[in-house]
Amino acid sequence: MKMKSVIRLALLLCLASLLLLTAGGCAGSSDSGRQAARINQTVITQSDLDTYTALKVYRAGYDPSGAEMEQKKECLEEMVNAEVVRQYYEANGTEIYDDLYNAGKDAFLEEMQSTEGEFLEQNNISYDQLVYFYRTQFVTNKFFEETRAQHDEEEISNEAREYYQEHLDDYTVEKEKRISMILTKKKKQAEEIIRRLDSGEDFAAVAREASIDENSAARGGDLGFFKKQETRDRFGKGVFGMTTGEYTGSPVKTKDGYAVVKITDSHDSGYFSYEESAQDIIYSLYVDYNDQRIREIRESMDIETEEL
Repeated sequence: MKMKSVIRLALLLCLASLLLLTAGGCAGSSDSGRQAARINQTVITQSDLDTYTALKVYRAGYDPSGAEMEQKKECLEEMVNAEVVRQYYEANGTEIYDDLYNAGKDAFLEEMQSTEGEFLEQNNISYDQLVYFYRTQFVTNKFFEETRAQHDEEEISNEAREYYQEHLDDYTVEKEKRISMILTKKKKQAEEIIRRLDSGEDFAAVAREASIDENSAARGGDLGFFKKQETRDRFGKGVFGMTTGEYTGSPVKTKDGYAVVKITDSHDSGYFSYEESAQDIIYSLYVDYNDQRIREIRESMDIETEEL
């Protein structure tokens, strides 16, 4: 083969390789525009879903980069349902973008742009994407409040009580103790804490001031409820046997330092009362009724969702 032919062939091969690489790059970059769902003629793209999920996870107090597939699926379902409701309102002539919507939207945008600018920039979240997120939340909440208004409160309460009685085993509780803690680095510091408590100082106030465990200190030392074995694993023997209102008379050695521990409440073995459970049951009933309404509306629409 002549030298010119060899050079020409090499150039053609290089060009072909470059075209393949370019095509591959384009395919990868266009993935954000891939359809995640379609509701009639409205398309939700993968990019829409990613942005919505990032905002939802971030506003819940978590790192968006750690969002799991299950969270994305839940967000997509929420977005689809919100679009279903929006189209339902539009078809029925219901006003969505009223004064309440506009006031809430303006407040939300001002909050996000003034306090979360770094997050928005890092995630390339635009003004329009923020508006879309707020609109989705607003429409979802508006529809839910309408569902609540359609049901008599007394009837819902009676239904909730019946549900509680029929599912009593779901509300069992083991014996638990609610524990507060003041954590120090040194034993002498914990001993000084005990002297302050003995002199009448408030446990929660001292915890906020002196505990090195920032999370519990912000709650006045509260750690929540513990079962017996959980208490022993963290603080050793003896603490679970204390009575409500009692605190340890000497420092408790833990892996993080020395603790002064107080029992602030207790649950005996048995069942959570209806009064303790009613709010959650009633809310769940409203959610069920709301989901039923949305399912009925969805049946009249052309909807498809893609595998994520």
